[in-house]
Amino acid sequence: MLSQSAIREDVTNRVVAALQSGVVRFWRQTWAKSANSGTPTSAVSGKPYRGINRILLSLLGHESKWFATYAGWRSLGGQVRRGERGVTAILYKPVTKKKVNDDGEEEQSSFAFMKTFSLFHISQVDGDLSRFRDVPKPDSEPAFVDCGPAEEVFEATGADVRFGGGRAFYSPSHDYIQLPPKSAFSNEKTHEFYSVLAHETVHWSGHESRLNRLNKLARFGDESYAVEELVAELGSAYLVNEIGLPQSDDLSNVTAYLGHWLKVLQRDHTAIFTAASAASAAADHILAYSRPNEESDVEAEVDAVMA
Repeated sequence: MLSQSAIREDVTNRVVAALQSGVVRFWRQTWAKSANSGTPTSAVSGKPYRGINRILLSLLGHESKWFATYAGWRSLGGQVRRGERGVTAILYKPVTKKKVNDDGEEEQSSFAFMKTFSLFHISQVDGDLSRFRDVPKPDSEPAFVDCGPAEEVFEATGADVRFGGGRAFYSPSHDYIQLPPKSAFSNEKTHEFYSVLAHETVHWSGHESRLNRLNKLARFGDESYAVEELVAELGSAYLVNEIGLPQSDDLSNVTAYLGHWLKVLQRDHTAIFTAASAASAAADHILAYSRPNEESDVEAEVDAVMA
């Protein structure tokens, strides 16, 4: 069984290798209008994988989103082909430990415990799984034409979004988002606008009156800015996937921060877990304004990861 530090090192090495290769599919993946494509999802529970597992599975670049354990596919009538190798995923569970101190008082400490398990993609499975394989043909109209769902999500947050100028940023001191006017984005680049808006709204979610994330990232010191940008990029990808928009294929903003991310990830093997967890929390926070009744039970999320 791998140690906790070995698990962290293995995950970080996989992400770093992807960054160094220039293939950053986990936040620049192609989106197809199909029920069987999008965010990596458990075929057993129907729930998207979260946090670090979402990144690790997206790195594989599969068009179909369906994954499950060996036993999970068997329960659905499938059979993983002989010789196929699964991808290592992580179960990340909070553990509470109690002990009695020297004064006879009971103390409680909490820490995260990780263990690994294997997931297999549907492309590695035989059997009658037509409900997961019948991918509808895309409509003749491009996906970025319908932006109604995106407008609903971002308007529901009540964020102060101002338009004008040629820059996009979030001002934490004044708590507002500044964007170029929509007219600056051509009709073919509508999805670019929403990717930028998603990025800045993730920054907005970190305000001290919301998730108070910037203070939590202070342990990274001078590099906390680079980690926050990684959180915003990952969170933006999570959001546009959930909403159903295609993602930007412009990697200029990615390369601007790439060197900083690599330095942080190579030096601190917990950084990618921190960023992935923070990005998931930010996406959940933003979506909760327009989807207040969605399930957020922690045990349900753990079940989805294990499926």
